[in-house]
Amino acid sequence: MHKEIPDDARVTIERVNNIDELMPLLLTSNQLRGRGLTAQAISRAVSSGDLIRLRPGFYVDGEARELNRSQRHLMLVLAANAALDRPVFTHASAALIHGLPDYGLPLRTLSMAAEGSSNRGRSSRVARFRSVPDLSTVATSVDGLRVTNADRTVIDIALSTTRDTAVVTADAALKRRIITPESLAESLRNSAGRRGITQARHSVALVDPKSESVAETLSRLVFLDHGIPSPQTQVQITNEHGIVIARVDFLWPEFGVVGECDGFGKYFNGRTPLETQEQLAKEKDRDAELMALGYRVLHWRWRDIMQPDRLSARIRKVLYGAACS
Repeated sequence: MHKEIPDDARVTIERVNNIDELMPLLLTSNQLRGRGLTAQAISRAVSSGDLIRLRPGFYVDGEARELNRSQRHLMLVLAANAALDRPVFTHASAALIHGLPDYGLPLRTLSMAAEGSSNRGRSSRVARFRSVPDLSTVATSVDGLRVTNADRTVIDIALSTTRDTAVVTADAALKRRIITPESLAESLRNSAGRRGITQARHSVALVDPKSESVAETLSRLVFLDHGIPSPQTQVQITNEHGIVIARVDFLWPEFGVVGECDGFGKYFNGRTPLETQEQLAKEKDRDAELMALGYRVLHWRWRDIMQPDRLSARIRKVLYGAACS
């Protein structure tokens, strides 16, 4: 750190995952001056990279470069919230505040709204401001931040982003139970006439409340796009004694094929090497039990989803082989 910044102004950037953990990282000009920094010292710290200027009067320690893209966006949210007297955050900004995944979300600029007579907007380098009729009817508070409610946020994403991002966002909101299929359908009806509504309707029709990860949602969309028969999702499989031996991501019962989408965190997040080894061994044993019952088991990973043509060809080959056996 720059020698002119006292030790008590330093913030250790660790793994932070929510607003409460990010809030202490925000530094104001007044705080820095109270710790002995002059305006010139603050300017030098920004030039050297020891401080990052979020917006006029608001900073974060240079170690914030270690934050991921969602966390960096949320730091901008916190700075804007303090500087602009609690605006209402919308779209991608609102999605992150609600704790939804950042897959495909445009996070270069903030999204905010104010009450207005029409759905008009204006943009700057750092933010997009929208004028929203009856904003108060769809606004709520999350972690002290004013934000569009979860249903409106999901629909806003569906109206303004790609199908894949829209379905990922909706699936995650349903999984977290911050929306319901009924409330989502009502919010979609209330958005009739808005730009992008046809696309939004198509995306909402594809959601699955059983989806448990971004990878599972994207896998399901790969199946759809490549003509793979739609599987059942999150299915419990029992043995001949009625004992549940597995809860599988995907099942094609007519082919006797199980599909498992293996995310990195399934094996490694928060686990010691020994625990990871044990987890892999348990999965191997479970696969053996499924095969003993006559199922074929197919695993794929994130990198496979990013090569949809190859993944669909693999799945189609297994399904065809099962059908012909």
